[in-house]
Amino acid sequence: MSQQHIGALLVTASAAGFATLAIFIKFAYAAGANTITILAGRFILAAICLAALLRWRGISLKINKSLMMRLALLGGLGYGSMSLLFALSIKYVPASLAAMLLYTYPALVSLLSFFIGDEKFTRQKGFALAVCFSGLFLVLGVSFENISILGFVFGLAAAIVYSVYIVLGNRLVKNEDPVVTTTYVCASAAVVFAIAGAITDSLNWNLPPQGWLSIIGIALLPTIVGIMGFFAGMARVGATNASIISTLEPVITVLLSVALLNEKITPLQIGGGILILGGIIILQLWAGKNEASPGDLALAVEKQQER
Repeated sequence: MSQQHIGALLVTASAAGFATLAIFIKFAYAAGANTITILAGRFILAAICLAALLRWRGISLKINKSLMMRLALLGGLGYGSMSLLFALSIKYVPASLAAMLLYTYPALVSLLSFFIGDEKFTRQKGFALAVCFSGLFLVLGVSFENISILGFVFGLAAAIVYSVYIVLGNRLVKNEDPVVTTTYVCASAAVVFAIAGAITDSLNWNLPPQGWLSIIGIALLPTIVGIMGFFAGMARVGATNASIISTLEPVITVLLSVALLNEKITPLQIGGGILILGGIIILQLWAGKNEASPGDLALAVEKQQER
């Protein structure tokens, strides 16, 4: 299997992990947890689990100070800010619109990667992006009536911050162990939300079992699997391709909502899901033939050095 396809599978696993976030957050809110408590618990538990995993595997957390500082900023200011902005946008606009605003990030990532010279923006990528975005609109069933400007700004800001986070992450972690980098990202975000919770006196650890199980679920699937899978996949397929493949996330969220929350799925949503899958297939079968992934290039260099 090529590095391109392995990377695609890793990003798909990441999307599946991220897709559980909305489900677990609904359960956590129902149990009485607030936003800061959910985010602080999410990143604290994830950092502890990842550190334990690294210790069990005998992998050191020691990295140079420069990379440590950059990962701390990436997690604390980047991923942490995006998580908070997205949570705030949901308070003011429907979840579907908040998700649509966030998922403008594949286009933003494509443009940023092109302008800074990290990747080429091809017609194939553009076509796959357009197909996926059309499908996303149908899946989420977005309505633009009576829009809150504040919620719109929060949602768009979340997309912008996330795009910068992905592009910078693509540069910082391409040659690093994804478990190590994810640990630092989660730990720095945990510090930010723990401090914010302490200052605002908004941390509430006195939760029923449902609340804690939900936060544990958030730490394991949308955080550890989601972030680690995305970093590992992005190192193989590039930031733009990883972002496009990640549009699978709302499709999986809808399917989980039907299975776990008894929500109904419409024919338009089914059609939207097919469009997203079609866009990803186009990306893999068409665009993948016209450019080598970063992982394939690295593998070719290693083989050349061995000769």
